[in-house]
Amino acid sequence: MYIKQTSIISSLILSLILSTTLCAQVQDTAKLRLNKETATNTFFDKSKSKKDRLDAVKRMGYPEEATFNKLIALSKDKSDDKDIRLVALQTHRYDEAYFNAALEIISDATEPASLKAGIIKDLGQRTTFRMPSEMRQKLQAALRLRLDDPDESVRLAAYRALVPAHDIIAIDKLVESLRKGTNFTIPPADAIELLDVDGSSKHLTTLRPFLNHPDPKVQAQASRALANDPESRPRVVALATNKQTNTDTRKNALRGLAREDQSFMTYAIRIILDVEESADIRYEAMKDGMGRLNYKHEPDTVQIRYAQAIERVAAGRPARTSDGKELTAEAKQLLPHLQRNFPAIGRYYRLRK
Repeated sequence: MYIKQTSIISSLILSLILSTTLCAQVQDTAKLRLNKETATNTFFDKSKSKKDRLDAVKRMGYPEEATFNKLIALSKDKSDDKDIRLVALQTHRYDEAYFNAALEIISDATEPASLKAGIIKDLGQRTTFRMPSEMRQKLQAALRLRLDDPDESVRLAAYRALVPAHDIIAIDKLVESLRKGTNFTIPPADAIELLDVDGSSKHLTTLRPFLNHPDPKVQAQASRALANDPESRPRVVALATNKQTNTDTRKNALRGLAREDQSFMTYAIRIILDVEESADIRYEAMKDGMGRLNYKHEPDTVQIRYAQAIERVAAGRPARTSDGKELTAEAKQLLPHLQRNFPAIGRYYRLRK
């Protein structure tokens, strides 16, 4: 009798717990739905402030089916704020409605440049090679027209969308602009960066003159792009190792050389150990040297020399980079990683004990 009563009580308790849990879940679901509806209504309410509307879209979650039509309508509403319209289109799923609205807006000469540039960037980021050929051709044609847009930000966005896809029209226009050396279609630093994305080895003749350009931004991009050019490499190494060279140029040169130069670790280790060097350049050499170890299969002797350099930095005097990184602290974290993940380095330190 006692066992039977206990069983009944347990069943009642279990039923009560399940009922309470289910009730809580229903309440939570209702609360989430209410919050989503409130956020959605706020985003579409023109009487609300721009900040409130942009904050609200972050709380909307994945839109309901009915919301997608409203997002397209809002993106085309020229009476609304351009940033609101951009977010509306970005929030829409990538489908035919999104695609058609995007192309309609970027082809409209009366639309704000920042809206068109933002949409082109969104298209470039979300478009895949799996799209139907007809859509791909429409997109390509629309973006090519924007290469001559009156606004530089729109032109740059179009180039950034087309060049990584190796679009021959966009690439040819960049090459022609750089070779003329005047009336650049986009800033030359951006043009050089994009030709590097396309494959700088295809554009060496075009890029070489910019290695000595007076604008540090241009020279920096050229240094990185031409690190794979045997004819230019001695000059790139000289820029990377010269303390009088602009810091941005030196960083870009080091990044390019780490990717291309088999002798990179020789001068990178010297830079790491040079306490008279700037902390920014020493940190860059440390980072790029780590990249060489990860991807270029450096000999065991070079790996050990790099680890020894990191050990000396860890034991040296503090030095802080312009963005707040402390070299000794970074080196102290890096050294155990090297010992764990590179067998030659691990053996060296075990034998040294």
